[in-house]
Formats: sequence, C-alpha cells, structure tokens
Amino acid sequence: MRNECNIIQDVLPLYVENIVSDDTAEFVKEHLETCAKCQHKYEQMKEPEATHTSVEVAPLVNLKKKMLVKRVQTITLTTIFVIAVVLSAFAVLSAPVYFPYSEDLLSVTENADESITITFDESVTDYSCSVFFDSDTENPSTEKVHYTIEAWTSLWDEWFSNRGVQSTTIRLEKNVPFTVYYAANNNEENIFIYGKSVTASGGSITLPRLTLGYYLILAIFGFCALLIAWFIFRSKPNIKIWIERFILYPVSYIIGHFIVSGMNSTSYSLERDFMLIIFLSILIYSGMLLARSLYLLRKEINSTNLSASL
Repeated sequence: MRNECNIIQDVLPLYVENIVSDDTAEFVKEHLETCAKCQHKYEQMKEPEATHTSVEVAPLVNLKKKMLVKRVQTITLTTIFVIAVVLSAFAVLSAPVYFPYSEDLLSVTENADESITITFDESVTDYSCSVFFDSDTENPSTEKVHYTIEAWTSLWDEWFSNRGVQSTTIRLEKNVPFTVYYAANNNEENIFIYGKSVTASGGSITLPRLTLGYYLILAIFGFCALLIAWFIFRSKPNIKIWIERFILYPVSYIIGHFIVSGMNSTSYSLERDFMLIIFLSILIYSGMLLARSLYLLRKEINSTNLSASL
C-alpha cells in the first residue's frame, strides 16, 4: 500500500489537471476511495489557494499549454509543407515549353476588314502576342508596328486542359507599316511571318530576361552577409536570434528559385517565374520559422519533463 500511495501522489498533480489517461484516472479514483491520506492530499490540491501556490502543479500546467502550442504548430507546419509541395509541382508542370518555328506550326489568314488571323497547330496550348512601336530613322514622324508571337505548351495543359485550337486576330491600321515575327525563345533569330516593307530576315532576336539571375545573386550575397553577422554577434543572444530568423529568407528564396527555374538564371517568362518564386519562398520561409520554433519548444518540453522527473 505504501508503494501504491507514493505512485498515486506522484501522479496526483496530473490527475488534478485532468491530463492523465483514462486507465490511470480510473486507477487513481479507486485508490482515493480507499485511502484517506491520499484523499486528503487530493482535496488540498483541488483548493484554489493550492492551485496558485503549488510548485508541483504550476510547471505541469505550463507543460500542458506548451504541448498544445506544439500540436498547433505541427498542424500548421504540415499544412504549409503540403501547400509548398503542391505549388512546386504546379511550377514544374506549368513551365512553358516553347515551340521552334515550322511551316505547320501556324497559318496566317487575311480577313476582309484588313485584319489577320493567326491559327496555331493543335499541339499549341497557349500563346502570347506582344506589340511595340518603332520610329523610322529616315522619317521620325512615321511609326512602324511590330508584333511578336510566341507559342508554347506545358505538361499541365497537356494533362489537364483542353482549350482546343488556339488563334488570335490582329487588327491593322491603314498606311501603317507593320511586321509580325515569331519568337521561338531558343536564342535564334526571330522569324518573319507577315508584314509590309520588310526584308525576309527577321533581323532581331528575343533574348531571355536576366533579372532572376540578379535576384539569385542578391539572395546568395544576403545569406553570406547574415552568416558573417551571425559569427560576429553569436555571443549576443538578443541580436543572434534576429539574425537566425532573417537568414532563413535568402535560403528560402534560393530554394524557391531552384524549384521554379532549376539551374537557369534567365527566363523567357519572367513575371510568371518571379511570382512563383516569391510565393514559394514565403511558404518555405514560414515553414522554416515554424520548424525552428517547434524544435526550440520541443527542447523546452523535454527539459521540463526531465526537471519534473528529477
């Protein structure tokens, strides 16, 4: 009976806070019905004054709260991870694969209203038509209109989208020189496909944008700078903790860049790639912050459990 009382009194603080299993609760309840000493101890712990002053119960209450925070953080971290995985898969599946030019890729039809319709091959799932204006060097008052066509597909479109045959109509103004080019986005010269007063050669190349490479270099430089700052201020906890938080974002951006663009530092679809990288980096950064917080909380809980057992 003595040993049983010792066991009961060890778990009474947990029993008072109702954080024991059903079997343990039943065991404690049966013992209290037959043991006046343990019953008296139990009644003391239930009193409000004892709840506020007991050095045994207070740490366990804090432990219960920390464990609840840990569960919430774990669920949140899992949700962020799932979203990041889904978005990463979408980034890979929706990456555009540009078509090289061929005679079968598109056809140009002249309409009665002096517009033209460009119809693409059924393998094309999406396209873009950009326009810019250029002044004639010999006659500055005369502008030339240049249209650039791009056509691509993606795994996402091939597997999940059925948009049918793609086409676009370009409405032209009378007496305004214009040209229509096709850009294959493969570092080769743009192909002239329609227009007036032009040579047979396109004479221009659509180059990829370099901005993503600059941002990647900036993220690497930021990581290195913060890493140096961490070594300088590692003996100052108040500064060190903020550096550890900030240093995770350039790491997140670098990971997001490699998920979206791989080893490439250039892009023909800058807006799409940059927005995906930013969104992914924010998700990854949030997940890293939560994982760090969860790790520190787990260490604190383990430390509390060890102190309680001692």
